[in-house]
Amino acid sequence: MSEKSVWLFIFILLYAAYCFFWGVRGSRYNSDNPENYYLANRNISSWVFFFAATAATFAGLTVISQTSLIYHDGFQYVGTAFIAITVPLGSIFFFKRQWMLSRKFGYITPGEMYYDYYKSDTIRIISVLVTFFFAVPLLAVLFGATGYLINILTGEYVSRELGMWVISTIVLFYVTRGGFKSIFSVGVVQSWLYFLTVIILGLITYSFIGDFESFGKSLAKIASSKVSFWGNTNGYGGGDYNGYFALPGVIQWVAGLGKNEAVGGPWTAMMIFTFTISFMGIILSPSFSMLSYTAKHPKVFSYYQIWGSAVVVGLLLFIFTTFQGIGASLLGANAEINSNGFLIDKLLPEISNSDHSSIIYHIISLMDNHALWLTGLLAVGLIAALQSTAASLLMTSGSIITRDFYKAYVDQNLNWDKERRAARIIMMLIFLASLYLATFAKPAMIIFSGISISIAFQFLIVLLGLVWFPWITRGAAISGIIIGIIIVILTETIGQQISGNRLPWGRWPLTIHSGVWGLLFNVFICFSVSAFSSIIKMDNDRDYRQKFHNFLDENMGLHPSRTKLRSFAYVIALIWLFFGVGPGQVLGNNFFGAPDAGYDSWILKIPSLWGYQLIWWFFGIGLIWFLASKMDLSTLPNRPIQSGDPHKFPDEVSGEKNYLDNLGTGYGWILILIGLAIFSIIFYVYYV
Repeated sequence: MSEKSVWLFIFILLYAAYCFFWGVRGSRYNSDNPENYYLANRNISSWVFFFAATAATFAGLTVISQTSLIYHDGFQYVGTAFIAITVPLGSIFFFKRQWMLSRKFGYITPGEMYYDYYKSDTIRIISVLVTFFFAVPLLAVLFGATGYLINILTGEYVSRELGMWVISTIVLFYVTRGGFKSIFSVGVVQSWLYFLTVIILGLITYSFIGDFESFGKSLAKIASSKVSFWGNTNGYGGGDYNGYFALPGVIQWVAGLGKNEAVGGPWTAMMIFTFTISFMGIILSPSFSMLSYTAKHPKVFSYYQIWGSAVVVGLLLFIFTTFQGIGASLLGANAEINSNGFLIDKLLPEISNSDHSSIIYHIISLMDNHALWLTGLLAVGLIAALQSTAASLLMTSGSIITRDFYKAYVDQNLNWDKERRAARIIMMLIFLASLYLATFAKPAMIIFSGISISIAFQFLIVLLGLVWFPWITRGAAISGIIIGIIIVILTETIGQQISGNRLPWGRWPLTIHSGVWGLLFNVFICFSVSAFSSIIKMDNDRDYRQKFHNFLDENMGLHPSRTKLRSFAYVIALIWLFFGVGPGQVLGNNFFGAPDAGYDSWILKIPSLWGYQLIWWFFGIGLIWFLASKMDLSTLPNRPIQSGDPHKFPDEVSGEKNYLDNLGTGYGWILILIGLAIFSIIFYVYYV
């Protein structure tokens, strides 16, 4: 066994010991009742939620894929880092309201809430099915990545399968034994390991590049060439630019990946927009919606939304991960760059186009000749990042299936001891199913994991009805989500396989993500059915649903002095969505200098698109802060939901100066919409 492997195993043992400790410790405090085990007694504090929820939401799904795809697709893919803004944006509109309902009525799972509100077994069963098919393939990917990491860093001394099965049992132990208390306790450390790993890997890459000027000048040379995995944009996006440095237009009228691909790369402005919006499926899924029930009070969410997601994750993805992915091309991983003499140093092995997911493992190995102990620590940081998401996913999915299926329909008379035993068995079965998928059915794992978030995104309409729009009926919600899921399947690779490759389109037709394709049909069906039910007066449960909304409206906590800010909030959100992640992104291609203009002509001394993305990331942080704090979407309610709950008295903000009273009021926001429509036409004419 090599010295490198020894250090790796030392840090794995230390990490495993910490996890086992909290698994045992947590089990001592969860025996009383379901709320203790499933929800950590609804008592998670602000900073604990900030660390653990941030890691659970982002770490496992981005720590490897983001680096590899930036390496493969360049700065056009960096735009997907706006998930650091769109994901908390989704939670801002739903988490506080879900928390209030769960607190008021004692819901433990989202399925219980859906069932009570819509009076529907069907929606409850759909939530169970989506939870299962969301959790198993994603867990398989996360566990498989762990095994692959162990295999590479031990020089294939330990096989992928053995590493995966052994290391993943750490998650199974502390999740099933300690419940959510253990998950949050371990999650705080996992978040720190995730943050430090991404930062250190970015700094390592940058240090081997040399300095910022060398980095910029090397990129400028590549930008003036046609060296790119996707070639040049050929006029899409405002010029004939290297696809590594520019978005290939607003939208391209192509059949999609697998049929006829977009010129210059798939990541058009519309593709990035629909991808980042679809990624809300993470926190809209029943599995991650359940996280909101664990908070001590709604202000907890603002720490996660502003500081965890928007600031910290944004910093990691836009800067440090970008250095990793782009830097790898300059350090020998890209054969085409090497052959053209654009590399800075030959430190990494050349990575094939199909094997780009391994790039981060090779970046870690850069430390082999300098600090083997750091190689081991960084490897454990990756494991911790992957397991932070896996642990939360395993816990919530097991809880949902136990309570919304087994207890609701199989054994309704379960006492708590038997229920906890059943929950642990179900978690073990989910765990084994995911490992089986990762071991014996890798193609199925990839296919199902690719559609899981898009399918979960279809719950948007269910949640809109639950906490915002009482006119959405039970039948409309059911019809919408079923049609949405079908459309997602038909606009992904699995659709072609099911149809025998007979569909006239491929994956993501018209460079629009499958999640948004599904949502478009979902919304149309839902709104149509709701309107029809209203016209023929078949909606007999409207008054019942309205009681939930009355409760939410009475207790949300938005002070009257701030009501005039609503229009302003709509305006700034629309502007950010349009220019930050929408059609306006194409302005970034040459806003600070054309990609092929040369280093001296780049105003920011970095590619224009990257600079544009960083500016709108900064504005996105401001948007999240404004909505969460100033629009009271993640603040204390104006009265306690339960005895002892913290709350905000209505007169606490009565003396505040409403400094934006005159902005965005009246019908001003409609004019903004008209203006954005005109802009869209202009962009289509000049950039598409």
